[in-house]
Amino acid sequence: MAVEVFGIRHHGPGCARSLVMALRQMRPDIVLVEGPPDADDIIEFVGREKLKPPVAILVYPPDEPKRAVFYPFALFSPEWQALQYARAAGVPSRFIDLPLRQRFAMDRAAKEMSAERENDGETDEEHDAERGLEDESFPLDEDPLGALALAAGYQDRELWWEHQIEQRIDPTGLFQGIMEAMTELRQGKAKEPGSARHHDEAEREASMRQGIRKAIKEGFERIAVVCGAWHAPALVGKQTATADARVLKGLPRTKVATTWVPWTHSRLSYRSGYGAGIRSPGWYEHLWNSAEGAPVRWVTRAARLLRDDDLDASSASVIETVRLAEAMAALRELPMPGLEELTESVQAVLCQGEPSPLALIRDRLEIGDRIGDVPDDTPMVPIQKDLETLSKRLRLKATSEIKTLDLDLRKENDRARSLLFHRLDLIGVPWATKERVRGKSGTFHEIWQLQWQVEFVVQLIDASVWGNTIEEASAARVSHDALKSEDLPTLSELLDGAVLAELPDAIETILSRLQAIAAVSADVRHLMESLAPLANLLRYGDVRQTPTQQIRPIIEGFFERIVVGLVPACSSLDDEAASQMCRSIGSVHESLHLLDVEGFQQEWEETLFALTDDETIHGLVRGWTCRLLLERRAISDEELCRRARLALSRAVPPHQSATWLEGLLTGSGQVLLHEDGLWLALDEWLAGLSGDVFTELVPLLRRAFAGFQGPERRAMGEKVKSLEHRRGTAARGRPRAVEGIAVDHERARLVLPVLAHLLGVDINHPSSEEGSDR
Repeated sequence: MAVEVFGIRHHGPGCARSLVMALRQMRPDIVLVEGPPDADDIIEFVGREKLKPPVAILVYPPDEPKRAVFYPFALFSPEWQALQYARAAGVPSRFIDLPLRQRFAMDRAAKEMSAERENDGETDEEHDAERGLEDESFPLDEDPLGALALAAGYQDRELWWEHQIEQRIDPTGLFQGIMEAMTELRQGKAKEPGSARHHDEAEREASMRQGIRKAIKEGFERIAVVCGAWHAPALVGKQTATADARVLKGLPRTKVATTWVPWTHSRLSYRSGYGAGIRSPGWYEHLWNSAEGAPVRWVTRAARLLRDDDLDASSASVIETVRLAEAMAALRELPMPGLEELTESVQAVLCQGEPSPLALIRDRLEIGDRIGDVPDDTPMVPIQKDLETLSKRLRLKATSEIKTLDLDLRKENDRARSLLFHRLDLIGVPWATKERVRGKSGTFHEIWQLQWQVEFVVQLIDASVWGNTIEEASAARVSHDALKSEDLPTLSELLDGAVLAELPDAIETILSRLQAIAAVSADVRHLMESLAPLANLLRYGDVRQTPTQQIRPIIEGFFERIVVGLVPACSSLDDEAASQMCRSIGSVHESLHLLDVEGFQQEWEETLFALTDDETIHGLVRGWTCRLLLERRAISDEELCRRARLALSRAVPPHQSATWLEGLLTGSGQVLLHEDGLWLALDEWLAGLSGDVFTELVPLLRRAFAGFQGPERRAMGEKVKSLEHRRGTAARGRPRAVEGIAVDHERARLVLPVLAHLLGVDINHPSSEEGSDR
């Protein structure tokens, strides 16, 4: 009987290649792998043609899917290759880590105990201190290979791993060396026997040793054990079965479910937050697939990628890049160029020193966007099956690439796609994000941006509590949210989503809830914010078959209550509340324009006049309502000038005048460019401000003009310059009197030579005579 323990690094192609060679030499009759024994039933899928890595084992409690745990595998993962070897050799394989049905139960029990201690006023830190537990972190067991890299003088663990393992020509003695190194590290980092970290690790390693003993008891002669390098020494130690049984005795259990799910290379990288992540999954896959000539093939792929993006990458540049990488490897005494040498060479030659093309290679080549695939008969909850069926029927493929779809809702297939996206969004699975339509006319165009995320599988499982199909789950979820909501804007948004997703039962529920809440609501702003989604629903009536006969009475009731309560609601507002009220008024204004109901328009104009004429209302609201009336041509240019002179008169406090002006200037500047009277009134108001008041109001005035586009601001500048020129021409030839000051023109002329010298102007030149008169 022989037990061989192979300590590996997760997701390392060099380690995987050496492991396959070692397994072929050993020819084990069973392969034990560090992993969840809960997934033993789905190991049989390994080796099937349709199970294409990267994939992951998903384990979750059916009653709490959000607590799911993933075990990812790439093509170059040693564990995956070990399972593949067992499948091809016809020998059994098992997982031997601590079952997740126990770990989930332990975590739940720990949370319950923590909650009880909080209720008793005791903190977790105090509880651990009483038990003598220290919440220490042990970087060696988290990153033992990083510790070896540091000991070898490397600051970069990836670089050390690549030099020692990935570029290793002869794998002989690799696993013996890893075992010896890990043994020394574990001895040098003895843990506190009572630490929480120690208990978790002890239970896992005890479970793995129990798995090995079980295989021995069943009569297997040659047992191969594949586990993380840190655990390898613990599996060949002197621990007894009795001691391990004592560690595992009494552990709670819970029910779990397991399945295979697609994974992505980006989720294997460090930047995804994956604890066992690697820097460059795409590079590691390249090393696995291209053991011979890897540098040349890599540079060729980089050049092809640049060409696809219309960037220059000639064959001569490819040759020079490879030569430079090989020269750098020789100088660094490496057997072949690694990723670092290739990256530096690609940037220097192919990218001509520019970092931007290199970032493209980093994202698409070093990391990659590959997504795996799983067989159709993989265990799934019904809602997953429904999504898979709908995706195939609608010709939608789950991919990590960002894709854009332009849907025409008049087409049956496009409309069905739109329904699916809206329903998925309602149950919290945002596979597609709706973009704003530009350059399209009508309401039958939708632009969607698609990108599949691996977390969507968990979100689908979580949504299965609402129904077995996407349609059932979305309708039940929306109805549930509507019945719990007391907020009118929220209900209106839910109604909008239900209509776009074509969920008639949910629409009935939301409409009833809307009417019930609106009947007792006294918040005018809530009514105003709810009107826009309702008006938007009528816009989609022709395409979506919206029940307009049910929505129109609600809109009419909302509008009447808004008209009655708006003026009182606008009294005694501070600056922030006035700004929010202006946004709500603008929303109603746009909604009425969308509805185009003649009776509404007249009532709305009367309400706007009442607001702009009420001097007790905040200036921002009065200016904004005046602007809306101007856009509707409800007031003439002369009336605007009169109102401007009144609002900007000296009798009005400067801050109130400034806020009125800010409200009036909000929006497009084109409407105001031709209002000469407004600009003259503004000029007169500014000229009459004292220095201190002007300084105080400058930020507010700058904010008022900051919303205009550059061309509009330039046009306004030209407008002011033109008005100043006209006013100056009319006043030319007569001296301007400065209020309260007698000007001595003779003495003033004495200053002209000095000013001319400073400005570089020849006052004796004929063209300067006109200027001197001024």
